Amino acid sequence: MTDFQVSSCGLSCGLLTSRVAACVAAVGLFASLAIVSVAAHAQAEERRDSRRYTFRFGTFDMTGVSSWFKNRFSEAELKTYRPEDFDIEQALCSCYDRPVPHYPYVLMLFSTPKGDLVGRPERRGFDTVIIPLAVRFGERYCEIDAEDQCYGSFANPCDFSDFRYGEELEPYFPGCLEVEADSQLEPVRFKINSTR
Repeated sequence: MTDFQVSSCGLSCGLLTSRVAACVAAVGLFASLAIVSVAAHAQAEERRDSRRYTFRFGTFDMTGVSSWFKNRFSEAELKTYRPEDFDIEQALCSCYDRPVPHYPYVLMLFSTPKGDLVGRPERRGFDTVIIPLAVRFGERYCEIDAEDQCYGSFANPCDFSDFRYGEELEPYFPGCLEVEADSQLEPVRFKINSTR
């Protein structure tokens, strides 16, 4: 069995393959739980103002997203669109993605008729902040403030996060992208540090 430890700094993991797999699975699990928790509380709590929602465990701050929308659309223009013209989706990238593995990363995509805002949820203490990363036009990803400066074209949002953050993530997930696409992976079993 593989063990992992949750500390005040996050997950501490070794470099063994089973430990890396455990870390990847744990990061994915915690990220999924955080998103589900935020979504559930967003539906249950009252709206405090146009950019910030308060929950029992902290705030969900969308200031960066709100600023981007205000700069992109006039109020008159927003009135011409229908609610179905806008969408929010998430991309949960993982070393276990198939057919192409990706570094673990959580992205949120705010789809609009004038391009899609790509952001990442980031925890700051008890608060969650959406950090804008790029604007997507089809498969082309560009800088937020200079849309003529583009990172490139990527078929999958996770390909973009690998391109932009892969070098920073590689030391924490060595060999993540080297997993063969047709390999038979066995489930990782977690042993939580306990007295039992």
